[in-house]
Amino acid sequence: MEKDRIKLNKGWELHQVGTTETDWLAIRKMPSQVADILLDHEILTEEVKLGWCQEAQWISDYEWEYRCCFERPKGKRSRLIFKGLDTLATIYLNGKEIGSHDDFYLPDSIEISDLCQDQNTLLIRFHRVMEWLAHEELPTYLEDAVLKCKLLRKPLHDFPLKNGPDESSYQGAVPGFTPVGVYDDIILETWDDMEITDENIQAKLIGDRGEISFAVEGVSEDNTEVQILVKMEGCIIKDICVEAKVLDGGYRAEGCIYIENPKLWNPIGFGRQELYTIELLVRKSGEILTEDRIEKTVGFRRIEMPVPLAFIINGKKVRLWGGSMDPMQGYTHCYQKERAERIFDMVENANMNTLRIWGEGIPLPDEFYEEADRRGILIWQEFFMGHGAYPDNEEYGMKCVKEAEVLVRRLRHHASLLMWCGGNETIMGAELIGKYPFGDWIAKSAFPEMLRRLDPERYYHVNSPYGGEWTNDPREGDSHTYECIWEYPYQEYPNFLSESIRTAPPARYSLEKIIRGALWEPGYDGKVTRPGQGIMPENWRQRIHLLADGERYSGNYWEYYDVTDADSMLYRFGASYGAAIKRIGEQVRKGSREKADFTKRSKGYMACKLLDTWPKVFCAIIDYFQEGYIPYYATKRVLSPVMVQFSREESLRLYAVNDSVEDFHGMIETGLYNLRTEQFERREFLPVCVEQGDCELVNDLAHYLFFSKDCILFARLMDKAGRDIYTCIDYVDIERHLPFEDPEISVAIQGNVLSIKALHFARCVEITGNCDGNEFGWLFDDNYFDLLPGMTKNVRILGKQNHGTISVKAPYSKNVQQIRFCR
Repeated sequence: MEKDRIKLNKGWELHQVGTTETDWLAIRKMPSQVADILLDHEILTEEVKLGWCQEAQWISDYEWEYRCCFERPKGKRSRLIFKGLDTLATIYLNGKEIGSHDDFYLPDSIEISDLCQDQNTLLIRFHRVMEWLAHEELPTYLEDAVLKCKLLRKPLHDFPLKNGPDESSYQGAVPGFTPVGVYDDIILETWDDMEITDENIQAKLIGDRGEISFAVEGVSEDNTEVQILVKMEGCIIKDICVEAKVLDGGYRAEGCIYIENPKLWNPIGFGRQELYTIELLVRKSGEILTEDRIEKTVGFRRIEMPVPLAFIINGKKVRLWGGSMDPMQGYTHCYQKERAERIFDMVENANMNTLRIWGEGIPLPDEFYEEADRRGILIWQEFFMGHGAYPDNEEYGMKCVKEAEVLVRRLRHHASLLMWCGGNETIMGAELIGKYPFGDWIAKSAFPEMLRRLDPERYYHVNSPYGGEWTNDPREGDSHTYECIWEYPYQEYPNFLSESIRTAPPARYSLEKIIRGALWEPGYDGKVTRPGQGIMPENWRQRIHLLADGERYSGNYWEYYDVTDADSMLYRFGASYGAAIKRIGEQVRKGSREKADFTKRSKGYMACKLLDTWPKVFCAIIDYFQEGYIPYYATKRVLSPVMVQFSREESLRLYAVNDSVEDFHGMIETGLYNLRTEQFERREFLPVCVEQGDCELVNDLAHYLFFSKDCILFARLMDKAGRDIYTCIDYVDIERHLPFEDPEISVAIQGNVLSIKALHFARCVEITGNCDGNEFGWLFDDNYFDLLPGMTKNVRILGKQNHGTISVKAPYSKNVQQIRFCR
């Protein structure tokens, strides 16, 4: 018989150990963690999902049991696969202990061939992690250098750290919350005499020819044949059979298949994502019946890296634009496909081509990487090591290597997988507090040694950040910018900015859901009059991780008009965050002070954080409800493939940057607009030509001499057909000094496209939607943009909503324009 893989996802029950034996709760969906199940049964309220976790604290005080029944498997042999258990567990079958588990990041496999009965009961008992930690001790020399929770291989942010009972954890739960339970599939495998136990399928280009290499190993007592099918869009284009070498009950087959002039897989924005399906089938020699099979999807792409982090893919210079991706939710580690799809949609809309899978996060399932393959999103994959030093004994280190090895074997065939990284801030985090980075040998030597065996051709980056004279040296490797709270040299043109961070509250309708009390409490005036006073209302500050200096990460909010209500405060922080994104992002896009070779310019920009794990007032450009406020759309604009920017470092200069797939030829209209007189003081047209992957000085504007700071600089980029590509507006004075008239906005709609005009200059035009009372789920291809008078801005309506009322307004106007929308 062919090997069968059955998901055990029905008939499960949950039991709180210590309650009566009859108190089992039906589990309606598997996998589910304990909090998922208690929410489903309304034992916990929706407040827990919103991060108010006081009512859920008791969960970690108990042990929990999962139970299900299954019939005797049909094959001669059988095993149970546990893809995700969180975290300490003992596993029983028919009352007999068959295994234990102590590593969140590792799957477990237990053969049960000799233990099965006609009817079988599987029981998993999860133990108290806090009790386990209480009985463990760090060696004395590590006590002030290593967080004790790191003794257990479980996500760092699942533990309450130093926050008090009413304070936000770093990820946003109030107070911290510790998930427990089953977070990925449990699978019953059955087979007879033959199975695949290991495989490695790789696709690469050799000249104009594609090579698919395969190596497959398994168990067999008979002569074994391996069939390899290569499919393109469902059609078989290659079909070969090879005889495996059989020795001592095992077999191995390897070889290569060649495809002339294969279609290429490209990153998003650089062409199509052509994928080939590879199917391996194993059978006894001379027989027809397949005993086992696997299927993988691969893509051909040529990756060159002349210097670290400078990538040339299929002959095109590709700088990495993206975000640092935290877990998509915090109350559970179960994968939620709809949330992932929305994130991918927002990543594409934001002109990103890369996701950095954060080392302090969680393993993501195969379908996440398959979606990245389909969409052309490059993956910077970190091993699961987080901020600061680690236990440095060999047993602990080898467990980390084993986790990484499992991840490498699972993901190495993906076309989207660009690089590996040894973790997040494990070295920098130790340096930050003046400690030795214990355990650094894991990232510096153990991981590379493993990769040389399993995935030698892919780039490995020791840590993030890493490079230069010190770990966070902006001149080499990658760096994390915290210029809002740190002062350090060489930050203007970083080699690779893998974390760019500021803070601001989310959009109003999101903030209303996550705070307690009114948005603007009676008597609050928004003034900061003494040292140590918060710069936001106290109920907003409840959702900030204060120990991380969260408020000080804000942009230059003092450059904006004083606040009078919640909306003006939200605008003040959102706009200052957006301005910081524009300033830092433009420096990275320009890439160097003087014209330089691709390898000597900035090589990438990552928003930190891309998304919120819990509802929070912090740095994510996509909030917990998967909504984008000013920072999200500022990021989208600064990552536009072709863009223009002003530089005022010495003279006033205008630059054009081209990170698209081809050379750019077009025209720029640039000049000055005076906000006080409402007149264009200068307007000129300049031709522009920028090679792919380059930055060019368009013009030195020193001939403008001096001009009033009531003026704004503008540059409108058009392609050869005269279509608007990008508009840059720069302020030469702080906003609180500038006059803004009511812009008198008008709106029209045709299909899913809004056409927006303004009679006067419009600052930060905001578009929101309302579908039968629901303000969530909307997405636009631009928002929170400035608009010059007399110009038309066309905005596509994206997102999942099919109808509703669209509202358009600006912060310096009391008027709101509304229009009906039906897709």
